[in-house]
Formats: sequence, C-alpha cells, structure tokens
Amino acid sequence: MAVPAEARSLARQPIVNGGLIHLSDGAMLKVSGMGPRRAALASRTLLENGATALLSWGSAGGLAPKLFPGNLILPKTVIASDQSLYHVETSWHQRLCNRLKGHVDFHTEPLVESATVVCTPAEKAVLFLRTGAIGVDMESGAVATVAQEARVPFMVVRAIADSADTTIPESSLNSVDEFGRLSCLKLIQGLAGHPGGLFTLVRIARNYRAAQRTLAMVARLTGYNLLIP
Repeated sequence: MAVPAEARSLARQPIVNGGLIHLSDGAMLKVSGMGPRRAALASRTLLENGATALLSWGSAGGLAPKLFPGNLILPKTVIASDQSLYHVETSWHQRLCNRLKGHVDFHTEPLVESATVVCTPAEKAVLFLRTGAIGVDMESGAVATVAQEARVPFMVVRAIADSADTTIPESSLNSVDEFGRLSCLKLIQGLAGHPGGLFTLVRIARNYRAAQRTLAMVARLTGYNLLIP
C-alpha cells in the first residue's frame, strides 16, 4: 500500500512510513509511498523478510463510468505502466471472491498502473479506451513484476476513491508528499488562486473515506492475512 491511510484498514498499531509491520497470522505490511519504484522496493523488502506472497492493497481511480467511490476491484489481470500483462493467482482470487460474494459488490476486470497521477476525466477516458482497464493505480504493476520475478503468488485489492468524472485539482497534488502527508501551507497557497477547488477537495475527501470503509470491510471478512495461500 502506498500511504498510511490505506494501511489503517489492516493494522491497528501505529503506522510508520517505510516501516515493516507484523500482523496476525504471519502477515506483514509495508507502506511503500506512491509510485512504481517505491512499490517495487517495498515488495522486495517484504520478500527479503520472509513473505511468500505479495498483495497490492489500497485505493484506485475509476476509469469505467460504471464505477463509483467505494466500489471494489479484484482484478484478474494487471497492466503495468510498461504495458506488461500480469495475472493474479487464480485460486487465491477465487477464494477472495467466494468470501466476499453477497457482502461486497466487486468487479474483476483489468486494473492498469500509471507512473503518474491520472487527474482529469479526459485522461481517464483515454486510458480506459486504450487499455480496457476499469481502474488505475500507481503501484500494482510494480508489485506484480516483483512477484513474477520471485515466483510467488500475487493479488490486488483496490477500492475506488475517485470516479471517472472526477478531476483531481493541482492544489491537492502539490500539497501532499509521497506518503500522502498534507502540507497545509501548500494547500492554502494553492487554493488562494483557485478557491473553488475547495469544494472539489471536500468531495474527494468524502469519496476517499468511502474507499477506506470498503477496504475495512474486506479486512473484516477475510482476516488480516486476506486468505493468502
């Protein structure tokens, strides 16, 4: 997972950026920071510490018009930022789907990784048409690459935080670091020139909370080890 807010749906103990957290049932958690490079480094660290499977957990942007904040994606395939195609572990995926069916609505179409934030509806539409993926994040492709190199099972659990018609304001992007930590001064400076962006940020924050509630429900239903094989 990229940021501490995503990790809190799994871990009850304090979250340390970049630190390794041991959960129950032998599972481990590492907050990587945003982006493919950081996700790959975090994945290798987990493997070096004994992990036998890798899971990409957190939020995603919606590309398909049918997806709304809080919707869950359990993709069967992931398209990396270099266009490589990866398949999740079939039996693990089936166990998760069986456990969640009837409790959480989920979608299994492809997820695509982007090396940069996909900000506007126009950018999302282009990516949707080009790849056929219904959601986008910045880490899952890198995690999949490391998993394939290490020949370990791989899975993705992502909840939609911003829908296809949502624009992410520049003031928001410039106000957070790679771990999602907010700089209030930068936010105020950004909003000073575009005060109307405040309403968009309020909506984005509400939608992000919907994604976190979905992730917390998945964790309750599957346990901290998320049915790892």
